[in-house]
Amino acid sequence: MLSKSRYFNLFVTNQEVHPMSSNLHRIAYASLSTFKPFESNTGVDVNIAQILQIARQNNQKNRLVGALYYGSGCFFQCLEGKKQDIDALYAKLLKDPRHKDLKILVSESIETVGFSSWEMKFAAIDHEVRQLLRQHQLSKFDPFQFSAEMSHQLIGMLQRADEALTEKQVDQAVINVAKKQISYYTLASTASLIIAIVLGWYLMKQVNIGL
Repeated sequence: MLSKSRYFNLFVTNQEVHPMSSNLHRIAYASLSTFKPFESNTGVDVNIAQILQIARQNNQKNRLVGALYYGSGCFFQCLEGKKQDIDALYAKLLKDPRHKDLKILVSESIETVGFSSWEMKFAAIDHEVRQLLRQHQLSKFDPFQFSAEMSHQLIGMLQRADEALTEKQVDQAVINVAKKQISYYTLASTASLIIAIVLGWYLMKQVNIGL
C-alpha cells in the first residue's frame, strides 16, 4: 500500500510542442483518485505506472506537455500546450473513471512551456513537498486547499526536479503485477480443479455406498 508520506510525480512531455508556439496555455487541476493503492516491488504504484504509460501515448498525440503529481490519494496535474488541445483533453479527463471531483486551480496564458525538455520522467520529491506543506501550515498533501500561489510553487518544483525513474522501471512495475495476477489465476484454477476432483470422487463414493 502506498504510504501517505510518499509522493510521486509523473512528467509527460512531447518535444513536438515548440516552446514559443502561439496560443500557449497552462492549467493545473486537483482530483481524487478512485483506485486502491497497489505498490509493486519496484516501489511504484502500479496504477500510477499504468497512467504514465497511457499519458505517454495521449500527450504525444495531443501535442501537450506537463506533469502529474500524486500523494495522499490526490492528483495534481499541470498541462501545457495550445488551449484548444488542453480543453479537448480536459473534457476527456472529466470522464476518466480513475479520478473524480476535478477542480481547476490555475488557468493562464503562457509565453513558453515549462516542461519542454522533460520526457516521461517520474520523480520523488518528498522533502520539497513536505517543506511546501509546512510553509503553508498543511498537515498532508491536499491540492484542493492550494491557492494559486501554492499551485505555482509546486509547478516550479516539478519543473526543477531532476530525480527520476526510468521508463524501463515504470514498465517493469506493470509487467511484475501482470505476472503476479497470472500466477494468482493459475493457482486459483489449479485449486478449483483439485476441489472438483475431490468432490467428484466423494460423490461417486456416496453413490457406490448407496448401491
